[in-house]
Amino acid sequence: MWNEEVKKLGGTVFQSWEWGEFRLRHGWKPLRILDQERGIAAQVLLRSLPGLGSFAYVPGGPLFGASSGLEEAAESIAARAKKSGASLIEVEPRVEEKQGFKASGFVRSKSPVQPRCTFMVPLLKDPDEQLAAFPKDARYSVRRAHRDGIEAYASTTSVSQDLEEFLDLLEETAGRQKFALRSREYYRQFVRDLPATLVCARPGGDGPLLVGAIILVFGDEAHYLHGASGRGENPYASYLVQFEAMRAARRAGAKWYDMGGIPCAPHEEDPLWGVYKFKKKFGGEERRFVGAYEKNLDPARSRLARAGLRGYYALQKLRGKSAGPISD
Repeated sequence: MWNEEVKKLGGTVFQSWEWGEFRLRHGWKPLRILDQERGIAAQVLLRSLPGLGSFAYVPGGPLFGASSGLEEAAESIAARAKKSGASLIEVEPRVEEKQGFKASGFVRSKSPVQPRCTFMVPLLKDPDEQLAAFPKDARYSVRRAHRDGIEAYASTTSVSQDLEEFLDLLEETAGRQKFALRSREYYRQFVRDLPATLVCARPGGDGPLLVGAIILVFGDEAHYLHGASGRGENPYASYLVQFEAMRAARRAGAKWYDMGGIPCAPHEEDPLWGVYKFKKKFGGEERRFVGAYEKNLDPARSRLARAGLRGYYALQKLRGKSAGPISD
């Protein structure tokens, strides 16, 4: 029932039942709030802070319908979180920037988790139609990968040699590009417990893994979450993996493919400039969301809670366990 209500309100996988249960494994307690009369819902993730109550985080929410509004939903959810002992709440509604966000007591957060800007690729009914809709560079790269004998496919088992090879490649990629990783068991659980698909590209279909990507599909949207590639791999294999990931997303019922985070103000000196250029080549629509906002629910304790969270995640980053301030 929860997932159906979330889908009705346009929620993404980060508000799904499965996401809450997955985060429960990693120290977060899901609080699911549903007000059908007002058309308000939110899965609030609570993290206990000894002596400070708890920190409340709402990824991709709150959700709201025609009979309510974002501000009303945010204020209602904040009140419920406070009753549950939270001293600080952060929301990241999936609402476009042009709509704005002005809820009582909320200010822009300095520690966002989800990307604020992305490219959304519309998924067409036929793969040939999808390929034809790509800009020239992406069309050429997908076809060139095929000509070079690269084959991409969606892995069919959640715990497999494909996944272990992907994790090897992910560790190699992280070392090369200097980003932090979680444990291998985290990613195994991720693929096993969530609506996840691993897409692989290999020469001849059974050669060494060149490129891999993990996507999540929920409702109308698919999200590209994790990717890995080897140094010196076929330069066209990454395009073929994205094309195959879109095919897998379409089969699962998605209508849109979220390419993942991009710089909101891209420039050539940005460390993510290469990522931006690659993702732009698939012809998606640029979307800008309002971003993260926070509210003090207990003024005396919220400052200490914020400082405690910053210290905790700084330590996690040093240990290489977390890629973001609140994501683990």
